[in-house]
Amino acid sequence: MNRLFTRRAVCAAAAATLALAAVATPRAQAETPIKIGWPNITEQAMLGIMAALVIEKKLGLPVERFPNLGGTGIAQQAILSGAIDVLPDYTGDALANVLKKDPITDPKKAYEVVHDAYKDQYKITWLAPTSFNNTYALALKADKAKELNIKTISDLASQAPNWTLGSSVEFAARPLDGYPGMSKHYGYKFGSIKPMEIGLMYTAVDSGSVDVIVAFATDARIGKVGLAVLDDDKLFFPAYNAAITVRDDVLARHPEIGPAIEAVTNSLDTETQIKLNGQADIDGLDIEKVAEIYLKDKGFIPK
Repeated sequence: MNRLFTRRAVCAAAAATLALAAVATPRAQAETPIKIGWPNITEQAMLGIMAALVIEKKLGLPVERFPNLGGTGIAQQAILSGAIDVLPDYTGDALANVLKKDPITDPKKAYEVVHDAYKDQYKITWLAPTSFNNTYALALKADKAKELNIKTISDLASQAPNWTLGSSVEFAARPLDGYPGMSKHYGYKFGSIKPMEIGLMYTAVDSGSVDVIVAFATDARIGKVGLAVLDDDKLFFPAYNAAITVRDDVLARHPEIGPAIEAVTNSLDTETQIKLNGQADIDGLDIEKVAEIYLKDKGFIPK
């Protein structure tokens, strides 16, 4: 009798537990996680984290994160293959790395080309782009540029054979929008090129171990190190407006993702993004914390 009572009590308790779990289970636990990835680059990581936080905290959907996917090319292959569902990307990167098209300097045209091509070929949607254009930019110490009267990339031609260029590993090798294409477009080469981690470039040019670096237009370290950004007078570098890319099957299941993320990216102008990048790269704040504070302050996710 005691065994029967105990058995019934256990079954009843188990049933009650399951019933409570069913009531308490949020919508997120019943959904397939949305896989969001990004390369190990501050700005892209921040955009990816913002997308993850909006989907999790505003829309209540589960997210699986894939940070530090290496370079941009590796991350792009991850979304093309379906290994991830969401990726922050740049129009210029997609044109050169994925579509193998010549650089397009007009931001609107570049976006239209990648948007249409990705939709047709890969069933991936480019959400609305940011207004900021994080294009490549050649930069050197401002006092050196002033002393030698160097204002444009063309002005480097006489100095370049005796100088060292510091760049990211990707830029050094990319044929279309990287060093090979740039040197061909401008008609000169540097005496040597040192591929390195992006953060190390600023230290290198500040210490004089390289003369010029290939910086990024929205990098706050340009101002901190005191660099002069040279005018791309022959219009080589393509537009690099950022956007969140999402696989179409995910948007079909959750169309609300598009407007929620676009509300965020529409708020990110050049000044804002430089400030956010600086909080991470210069002030040393955790990227996730920077992203979360911004989203809460702007009302994009609950406080």
